[in-house]
Amino acid sequence: MERSQSITANHQIRMTIVGLCLLGTIFVAVYFNYFKGIDVVYTHLFYVVIVLVGLWYKRYVIQVAIFLGGFHIIMDYLSQGAFLMAPILRASILLFVASGIYFLINQLESSHKNLDRVMKSVGDGIIVVDLEKRVTLLNRVAEELTGWSSDEAQGKRFELVFQLSHENPEYQVSNPVDEVLKTDHSTVSSHHAVITDRQGHCFQIEDSATPVKDGDGATTGVVLIFRDVSERVAQNKRIEYLSYHDHLTGLYNRRYFEEELKRIDGRRHFPLSIIMGDINNLKMINDAFGHLTGDQVIYAAGKMLKKFCRPNDVAARWGGDEFVLLLPNTDTETTAKIVERMNQAVALAPVDQGMLSMAFGWDTKKNLSEDVLAVFKNAENYMYKHKLQMKPQVRDTTIHLIMASLYQKCGAEKNHGKMVSQYARQIGEAMGLGEKELAALEWAARLHDIGKVTLAPGLLDKTGTLTPEEWLAIKRHPEIGYHITNIAADMVEIALAILSHHEWWDGSGYPKGLSGQKIPRLARIIAIAEAYDAMVSDRPYHPALSPSQAVHAIVHGAGTQFDPTIAGVFVSRVLTEQTGCGQRQI
Repeated sequence: MERSQSITANHQIRMTIVGLCLLGTIFVAVYFNYFKGIDVVYTHLFYVVIVLVGLWYKRYVIQVAIFLGGFHIIMDYLSQGAFLMAPILRASILLFVASGIYFLINQLESSHKNLDRVMKSVGDGIIVVDLEKRVTLLNRVAEELTGWSSDEAQGKRFELVFQLSHENPEYQVSNPVDEVLKTDHSTVSSHHAVITDRQGHCFQIEDSATPVKDGDGATTGVVLIFRDVSERVAQNKRIEYLSYHDHLTGLYNRRYFEEELKRIDGRRHFPLSIIMGDINNLKMINDAFGHLTGDQVIYAAGKMLKKFCRPNDVAARWGGDEFVLLLPNTDTETTAKIVERMNQAVALAPVDQGMLSMAFGWDTKKNLSEDVLAVFKNAENYMYKHKLQMKPQVRDTTIHLIMASLYQKCGAEKNHGKMVSQYARQIGEAMGLGEKELAALEWAARLHDIGKVTLAPGLLDKTGTLTPEEWLAIKRHPEIGYHITNIAADMVEIALAILSHHEWWDGSGYPKGLSGQKIPRLARIIAIAEAYDAMVSDRPYHPALSPSQAVHAIVHGAGTQFDPTIAGVFVSRVLTEQTGCGQRQI
């Protein structure tokens, strides 16, 4: 608005000057022509009008020259009574001069427009200042970045328009224009320069300043070229952050830790302690609840470790489920207390699903003679020792947590697991299995459907016909159960029994299509116990059968679905002792 008003005022002033000059020239012409009889003096004034019109209103300059030339010829005719050659020649000269001015101004304007287009198309901001550091020009980009229009900035002090500072308020950056005026050489800004526009917005910039020379080589001002690099700087910071940080936990990564370990490994940081931490049973959590839940557990571990880091400590994610803390100027006793507090925090760490359990180990470097890598290895070995001690308890706790999640999805699974475990043990006892194998059988029977924990809620209770995709998902539960439970040597037999409990004696079962004696014995026992309990229990997809109907199904499936020998034991001995409804030969 202010700029528009300023342009209007300038236009009015110029129009007034041109009008006054034209009227004055006509008055002088009439006076000299009629009262003095001179026609040469006043024609020189015509050039003044033509030049002014050419400079300010180029498109009218030829018309004005024609008017003045015609006016001169007519005035001469009125005074002489005839058309003479001299005034016609002067009128022609006026027209020639006006045409020359028109084409000259047109050429200058064309050059100026080309320069203006170049200035506007340049993607960098450009500010030109004179020797007094007053702004003479801003291009479009400079206007956008400073908040000043070129007209508003005209004549203003450079420091007012271009407010330069360091990104860190504690530091300063030199004024590039001052540097150029002092040295008469080009200069480049620091990498931390920031400008603030009129609205208070800040931009990180790169800039360079160069002296402006005239034809004689004398400096007449300075041209400053600058660009907004805020996005690039932010991107570089993100890249730098990611190169040294773990994206999931926000802790430092292994690369940064290794570099920092070399830097800190010096006398002034002794005693230097290292704590290694490892998440227990992360694989089970991933297999049972998915990797997103596993990531939540990893994140919870990282968040907990951050709380115990002092300003000079370094906490890093060493690997998938391993973490390491570097504690300068920390002795063994203090480190042990920190680990004790971390153990307490682990037990209270909130996790939506799964559980957070960690094993820690630590060691301390006390002097230069010790190898820091050996100290690191000692901490790692100590951690693995703790992990082995904790493993059975943590494993059992994790399994119970997984089963609780399954029971929450389908309440019938709890009683089903209990009954299958009971039937399986009775079959094993009737077959004369040893106590160790019976314990494994009972444990495998209770966990045989653990893989169903990954199924969508409601699928196990669905009353209608399963879609092919749903049936495929259900058929995967033995494999998933195997991956969840196959976490240690003492769990291999149990995991294999879970994997194979839907195999058929004739080889038509799943997931591997095993047959006969190739099916693990525990799985063959569980298959019969599981089938019988499923038949005599109410299910959403079928009502319960009577015990006699279930026995008939077992007998009918012996030799095809079931191991005939084990089926005979179950029907003739286990069920006979319980209900008296066995008693048929297989």
